[in-house]
Amino acid sequence: MITMIATFLIFGIMAMFVVQPLFLTHIPKIEDSESSFAILKQNKKILYRQIKELELDYQLGNINEEDYHQLRNGLKKEVSEILTLLNN
Repeated sequence: MITMIATFLIFGIMAMFVVQPLFLTHIPKIEDSESSFAILKQNKKILYRQIKELELDYQLGNINEEDYHQLRNGLKKEVSEILTLLNN
């Protein structure tokens, strides 16, 4: 009898933990500033590399001038947004 009650109690507690997230109205967001800083720095390096590759493609004649300027401006805008976030 006691083992049966203990089993139902353990099962009930486990069920509460499984179902609890369904009833949360606000899910807490865990942010690690060091990892987001590292991610931003990595993204900055990737964007710089993409700009260099784009310039190489343009110099080799693989991309026309209009597309080159449009893509380069977009990449530069992304880099400037990342730099702004890194400096704050």
